[in-house]
Amino acid sequence: MGEQRNSFLDQVKSQIKSKEAQEFVSIELHQHLNEVKNYWLQKGISADEAEEKAVSQMGNPINIGRKLNHIHRPKIDWMTLILFMSALLLGFLPLLSQGYMNSNHFSTYKVAFVILGVVLAFVMMFIDYRKFANKGWLFYLLGSLLLLMMYYFSNTLSEGVPMLRIGPITIESLMAIPFFFLAWSGFFQSKKFRIWQFIILFLFSSCLFLISASITSLFIYVVMTFTMIWWSKFNRKTIAIVLGAIFTLAVTWGVIVWMNVAYYQRYRILSFINPYDSEYLTSKFGLLKIHHLFMDAGWVGKHSFVDQFIPQAHTNFVFLSFTYYYGWLFAAILFLVLSLVAFRIIFIAQKLNDMYSRLLLVGVIMIYTIQLVGHVGMIIGLFPMTNMSLPFISYGLMPILLNAFLIGIVLSIYRRKNLLSANTLHSNKQ
Repeated sequence: MGEQRNSFLDQVKSQIKSKEAQEFVSIELHQHLNEVKNYWLQKGISADEAEEKAVSQMGNPINIGRKLNHIHRPKIDWMTLILFMSALLLGFLPLLSQGYMNSNHFSTYKVAFVILGVVLAFVMMFIDYRKFANKGWLFYLLGSLLLLMMYYFSNTLSEGVPMLRIGPITIESLMAIPFFFLAWSGFFQSKKFRIWQFIILFLFSSCLFLISASITSLFIYVVMTFTMIWWSKFNRKTIAIVLGAIFTLAVTWGVIVWMNVAYYQRYRILSFINPYDSEYLTSKFGLLKIHHLFMDAGWVGKHSFVDQFIPQAHTNFVFLSFTYYYGWLFAAILFLVLSLVAFRIIFIAQKLNDMYSRLLLVGVIMIYTIQLVGHVGMIIGLFPMTNMSLPFISYGLMPILLNAFLIGIVLSIYRRKNLLSANTLHSNKQ
């Protein structure tokens, strides 16, 4: 009678196009058939008769397959895709305002960066992200190796931060974050992972970010990790104690590092704390200068940079240059579009019960939001000056690839959100 069951399942699966949905349906129907079979066994009939009755009660396999194909077919999150493409297109406006689009160098590379970002997001959407769940150690190793390469083999510097230049591509420590993001997602959903392992691995990886001299990447990494562990399986009282101890250690270390920090890094902090100090008032481009330009933009902008020079106008100060040229109204629209991306991810996360999927989305939300709030907050005077990129808007390959990867993870989760219960059932069965 096993042949009868297999024949029934094969006919059902023949109507389902998605291989992932086929696996889901197979597990689901096997469980249902076993429940019905056990019911008839309790009635006192033989196993063969119980199996036959269970299969016959299911109904027509072709009709069942067609209905299940409609229910469980992969979904495309059109809302996230529209917001993603809108943000990428808005990223061309700063180049247009500054005349960079007349330069073959900037325009060609910007188009290439955007195309690569779109390709990466779509590739990630079609990859089954659940296959990453048990590869936490692999991703942690890759992230660590990348940071070690940045330290030992860097061949260029940007504001004192070591980077690895390979032809036209510059790799920075920011690109290690996706690996650690996947690593912690896998660790925190594992029943075998312990808090002492977290402490050792976190401190080691944080030291690697420190030696790479990128305070911005370290900040993103720390906030991302702390937020993800807070939403993990660990007891929150234990988490609070551990994070408190790590914070105390970090403050102590920070005091020591402050005595030897580079001048430009100390300048950014001090100018934020006391912007009216005479040293910072005479600075060519301090926080007061940024605030003045931002407030001088008005609702419609200046539409010209003839009288003003904004350094790094297409990267670190892209929101300022965008606002100064197009005005507060267009800046508000830009911020709204970028904020809607974060709200959309939060909305999707609230609909999920799967631990691994939620951890991934929590990490995505934090990495993305830190960049958005950090960059805009710096321009409006809430945070000190940093080299925080504005998602999808700042010029550069690495920031676009990072955020495209995050969007790809979101699309991948949404595409399989109707299959998550099968994954949980399969895990419990094993």
